Amino acid sequence: MGGIFGFICKEPKDVSLINIGLRRLIYRGYDSAGVAYLGNNLTLNVMKILGNVSKTPLNISDRSTVALGHTRYASRGWPTIDNAHPLLDCKRKIAVVMDGIIDDYDKIKELLIKRGHVFVSTTDTEVIPHLLEGSKDYVKSALEVIREVRGIYSFAFLVEGVNKIFVASAGQPIVIGLGENCKFISSDLPSLTGFAENALIIPENSVAEISSEDVKVYDVNYNLVTPLTKRVKYQEQIAEKGGFPHYMLKEIYDIPSSLISSFSSLMEKYLSLAAMIVYGAKNVYVIGNGTSLHAGFISSYYFSEVGINVNVVSAAEFPYYALQNVSTGSVIIAISQSGETSDVIRSVKMAKLRGAVIVGITNSVGSRLALESNIYLPITAGPELAVPATKTFTSTLVVLRTLSIYTGLNSGKKDRKDINEFKENLEELSKNLLSRLPQMERQAEEVISKVEKESLYITSSGINFPVALEGALKFKEAALTHAEGIQLGELLHGPIALTNKGYPIVIVKPSEAQADDLYNKVIRSVLDRGSPVITVSPEGDIKSLETSRDLSPISNVIPLQLMAYKLGVKRNLPIDTPPGLVKAVVS
Repeated sequence: MGGIFGFICKEPKDVSLINIGLRRLIYRGYDSAGVAYLGNNLTLNVMKILGNVSKTPLNISDRSTVALGHTRYASRGWPTIDNAHPLLDCKRKIAVVMDGIIDDYDKIKELLIKRGHVFVSTTDTEVIPHLLEGSKDYVKSALEVIREVRGIYSFAFLVEGVNKIFVASAGQPIVIGLGENCKFISSDLPSLTGFAENALIIPENSVAEISSEDVKVYDVNYNLVTPLTKRVKYQEQIAEKGGFPHYMLKEIYDIPSSLISSFSSLMEKYLSLAAMIVYGAKNVYVIGNGTSLHAGFISSYYFSEVGINVNVVSAAEFPYYALQNVSTGSVIIAISQSGETSDVIRSVKMAKLRGAVIVGITNSVGSRLALESNIYLPITAGPELAVPATKTFTSTLVVLRTLSIYTGLNSGKKDRKDINEFKENLEELSKNLLSRLPQMERQAEEVISKVEKESLYITSSGINFPVALEGALKFKEAALTHAEGIQLGELLHGPIALTNKGYPIVIVKPSEAQADDLYNKVIRSVLDRGSPVITVSPEGDIKSLETSRDLSPISNVIPLQLMAYKLGVKRNLPIDTPPGLVKAVVS
């Protein structure tokens, strides 16, 4: 995964121009960066670096008429120079950059190796240059790739001796900016600000052949098509946030695509192994901090459904509460989005000394947690730059639910049709979220007018009780507002004493039908005390999406994220960087 930026011009330009575009795409990846360009006699040149291109730019003094750059997020393969894009074919004549995920790359790679191709990386992207190798018609070959290679991705490539850029979309967006003397290729429209006034949106399942003079776009049947043209009308200061005023809002809008990315990135062999380890464990502990801990609480509902009882413990509390019961046969499911959280790493090391097996779940492939784990599963939500976690929370739930279903294959509580059903439900939720997010955002802005006090309750029951805890955390982080997550029934056992006129209560409707009476009783009770009530449900004040019970926490947490964000905006707060907070607590 990552960001693609390139240019092709009538006259040579400084290749270092690529740095500007890649800096604007840093939200798509910052583990490594690279560029390919055609030099004298159209020879192919490639340069790669490790790290964040906004801090360490690509240092190139050459000029060229065509260049193609990439900034990478390590989802398949560790952040190394070999895994950095561009990736090359065996003859080093084709340079490919990609954004997205290839589902079946391991099978394709195995087939290509049998045919004599030599791989130097552990990324899924590298199969593409090898599939293109030896082509006599690069448009036709690229169309064959998107027909045959499963996944959600886009890619672009240069060929030595050919003064063109080829671009393909298989579900992941890619656009072509139309400048006066140059054309620009990018993963998003906002990054084209200042480079082009108009851009072509490359349709899904199509390939574009771009020269300095024109652009030809072909569908999968090799027919010429006319792509949609859009204006590039973004302010310079928000170009680096994908056109959004804050990273937090942008990352909420990333959720539909990150859900699918997270599921697609999980490889069968590692899932099966992790599931077998969990099923065979003497005891299982799930540890994390903050948002990761809340995801862990939800996982206890998932695992209970397949006959596995897990103990969910704060990683900060684990050494004092659970460590004495850890021994050979214990399994620790350790969750850390950054993979660097000190409490998690410390607890993992202690558990390993006692003989535990570690199953790591992290959004950072090259992190300490990945290194310390016996096996790890990538969250693959993409980079998250806002301190308040949003898409990493929902993607972590996808990973945990998938792992629980695979564990259920061992216990006999689940079968393959349950995996297919989960995938179908996830795809439907993703699709519906994509269209409904703007409406949710508007509703969040409307209901936030009810929140005037500096405190509020968020409450729910069942599998959505941890969602109330997570929603409260978002209000603390993004809106600097005291919020308390409470179980629906527990609200009546003391906390309701604080409710009164003006004290808002956010109630997330439970997914379990047996909680309906309690839900209605609590609403009546708090309304009788004069408290404003904000309901989150498919028919509530903020309408979450109707979905399966296991996916309801994803549907219900998004309105809470949006409410917290809108309250932070209303109060003119530094939403992406709350005071006193950092993305990973490592001390």
